[in-house]
Amino acid sequence: MEGSTILSGDINSLRIYRNVVEEYDKVKEACNQAAMDEKKLERELAINQKDLKDTIDSTIKKRRSEIASTYDVEIDRTQDKIKKIKKKREKVKEGGVKERIADATSGLSSQNKDIKKDIKLALKEEKLPAFCGTHFYFMLYFTKGASEVFGCALMILIFLLALPALVWWALPWEKLGDKWQIPSFAITYFVIILFIFFIYKIIGDRTKGKHADKLNEIRALRDRVRSNDKEINRISTSITHEENEDIEGLGDLDEQIKNEEAVLLKTTSDKENALLNFDRTVSAQIKQEIETRELPRINEIEKAYREACAKHTEFDNRAKEMGIQISSDYEAYLGKEYTNVEKIDELISIMEAGNAATVSEAVNTHKTM
Repeated sequence: MEGSTILSGDINSLRIYRNVVEEYDKVKEACNQAAMDEKKLERELAINQKDLKDTIDSTIKKRRSEIASTYDVEIDRTQDKIKKIKKKREKVKEGGVKERIADATSGLSSQNKDIKKDIKLALKEEKLPAFCGTHFYFMLYFTKGASEVFGCALMILIFLLALPALVWWALPWEKLGDKWQIPSFAITYFVIILFIFFIYKIIGDRTKGKHADKLNEIRALRDRVRSNDKEINRISTSITHEENEDIEGLGDLDEQIKNEEAVLLKTTSDKENALLNFDRTVSAQIKQEIETRELPRINEIEKAYREACAKHTEFDNRAKEMGIQISSDYEAYLGKEYTNVEKIDELISIMEAGNAATVSEAVNTHKTM
């Protein structure tokens, strides 16, 4: 009837209302289930899509790395071969340089050997000890030139300062007390200096004092050896720094190096081309191959996800419509407490028992119970 409400309705009106609420509860439950299905399928779809992307990326990366590794092995092998040939070339060149130095300095080296024999013979004839023919001896007793002056001064510092101090430090003077520190140092210094002086004087008297002329001759021979050594060093340095590539065997080695460097250049170029081709073509083919194998399954999940989304939307819209209907047609008159099946069943029981003729009377009776 137009203008009537649920309050004026009879038991049939309550039963209709109960069916509406019961259906509304079922729709809400179905909506919640659809929402959970949608969320589950959304997660499953995202995981599978990520797994697909990771599989494609890792496979492409692995295949690309395998191609690069194959070429890198060959490049490393060629580089090692070039290093070995260059090392061999350096040895050949070094051997050739040594041979040239030996040829260029053979006369001076032979002359030095003869002079050293003459020095040994002169020392033997004069019955002088072997150390009288050493550089150290002539530096101390026949000082000549800036280097020997410097060396002689250094020996004086060592023997007259460092040695006494070292001996004094090694002796247990500290047991005598602090007052003996300075006297003990003076005693040590005096004794060491005196000892060194006598040694120097005795050696000088028995060698330089008695054989000065012969030692001067030996000194002249040593100077010739030294002069020859300087000339040998000059010649050696000159030959070493010459850019002479005419040594036998260098040409063949240079050709081998050239050939291997050409191989290295080609292999490097082939690697770059292979990787470029992989990036432009092969990677796309790998991606297509994996997608062809995996996408049908993922598409099924995506289809199920879209269906779940549509189902969720459908139930959600229907629940909203029914909720609005219940709110305007029933809840506005009965109140929030009478929008569940249990309460409606209690009102129906009251009317079935004859305790109310209308819904309004049933509500009033229920509130007084």
